[in-house]
Amino acid sequence: MNRRSLLFMPGNNPGMLTTADVLGADTIVFDLEDAVSINEKDSARILVREALEFLDIVDSEVSVRINPYDSPYCLDDLAVIIPAKPDVIVIPKAGAESIQAIEKEIERLEEEHQLDYKVDFILIIETAMGLFDLKAVLESSKRIVGLILGAEDLSSDLEIKRTKSNKEIEYARFSIATAAKAYKIDAIDTPYTDVEDFEGLREDTLFAKSIGFNGRLAINPRQIEVIHHVFTPTEEEIGEAQEILFEAEEAEKSGLGVFSYKGKMVDLPVIKRAETTINSAKKWGLLK
Repeated sequence: MNRRSLLFMPGNNPGMLTTADVLGADTIVFDLEDAVSINEKDSARILVREALEFLDIVDSEVSVRINPYDSPYCLDDLAVIIPAKPDVIVIPKAGAESIQAIEKEIERLEEEHQLDYKVDFILIIETAMGLFDLKAVLESSKRIVGLILGAEDLSSDLEIKRTKSNKEIEYARFSIATAAKAYKIDAIDTPYTDVEDFEGLREDTLFAKSIGFNGRLAINPRQIEVIHHVFTPTEEEIGEAQEILFEAEEAEKSGLGVFSYKGKMVDLPVIKRAETTINSAKKWGLLK
């Protein structure tokens, strides 16, 4: 889907849930995990189910972050949420075995409720084992459409301290972006936690884009505009991509496999990158 922004919304806050359709995120994530205290898990499930059933959210994909499979809450989350047909289930602390177990339970619920669709999975990689075992994780289900870096929990599991520079999570970032690209799914970066530092958010998101991420989690609606600006092609990028594709057509007519554009050699990888830019521009309404 090429999700640029995923906005977390606490599942126990009805006031926030009702604003989901006007916030502009590509994907809304109704959160049943970290944002909800233990004594509110049951009521949050009901609120999220009602939001899925009764809110008319047309401009954003709607997903739900469930609790981890090894918690006492995961199966109850699935039992309440799956019949309400979310677009995506966001799975925290993802591991190959837990994903397979969750999928098996979802298949049972889909059959029981005679659902006419299959929910997709976005996985949060936030344990050392999940990061170490990425290939097995990604091959555990055909429903997987995205990978999220969960840097806070991962840092805790790695017994390291996060800093604003994010140097200590660069290996994880490169690994997740590379794995996502290898399996042709979305690479979604960890949230930028300083919600007042928009320049820092912009710079850090530009770095994430430069290493292969195509989207980012947002923890505040005010972050969405900056995130979208970074992950949406600029007019200059679109214009250059159009010129490259035009020159590529002309070169093909002349029987040339490579050609020069603005003094630089252009071959198939550059052409594919230009095609990706144009496809993104069309997706976000910048081109017809």
